[in-house]
Amino acid sequence: MPRGEILDPLYADPEAYDIAFGWDSFGETAGCVRVAAELLGRPVRRALEVGCGTGRVLRDLAKLGVDAVGLDLEPALLRQARRRMRELSLSAELIEADMRDFTLDQPVDVALSPINGIGYLTEPDDLARHLAAVAANLADGGVYVIETNFGPIEPRFFGKGEPWTFERAGTRVMADWRLLEADAETGLVTNEATLIIQRPGQPEQRVVCPQLMRKWDQPTFYGIVAASPLRLARMLWRNLSPLDPATPLTYADDNVFAFLQR
Repeated sequence: MPRGEILDPLYADPEAYDIAFGWDSFGETAGCVRVAAELLGRPVRRALEVGCGTGRVLRDLAKLGVDAVGLDLEPALLRQARRRMRELSLSAELIEADMRDFTLDQPVDVALSPINGIGYLTEPDDLARHLAAVAANLADGGVYVIETNFGPIEPRFFGKGEPWTFERAGTRVMADWRLLEADAETGLVTNEATLIIQRPGQPEQRVVCPQLMRKWDQPTFYGIVAASPLRLARMLWRNLSPLDPATPLTYADDNVFAFLQR
């Protein structure tokens, strides 16, 4: 993850990216913060979105009235996040940093990593480094909420698209996310991301690019967590109902929330 402008063609048009990935997540974020507060035993006053991109969850946190902090490595996405926060009369602290190695000025009560953000930690020791960095920036008893899903991945999922469309201020973005292949030995998966961008009076733009990510199985993920400064405190299904951590999960089970506590 070298530092620099536009790490990936998917981010070359930050406004279009923000529209494509800007669905309403407020209820989900509020629910996760509420559960984190239960684990903390006190109200959440300061929260971090890890890999915030253009700040979808960051905006949720600001709307909840907590001190919101967003961290990302891509400056263009952070600029778009700042722009959208101003448009919505919201405020947040934005930090350009690597999610595997960062230091905040003040610790946070809660950190959140939405929609498989940890999947971009593709090197063997990346997740352990990342968990250590997050733990070092959590207050005592602080909670890290990770939204993720697990392997193994059945062949029936390869090549199937998940198209969606959003529009804002006259700009329409049609998006798709397609799983192409997976290496069961390394856990690395290749996805294909597509954005079709339509703006009034402008030619249609099409962005198609691969996304290399990692998919952990449960035992491996749990083992890395157990070796970290954090402990697995709770698991929830996507609808925020309780999930027994011993329940076997695969890619077919969609995303779940893992609550790790310092």
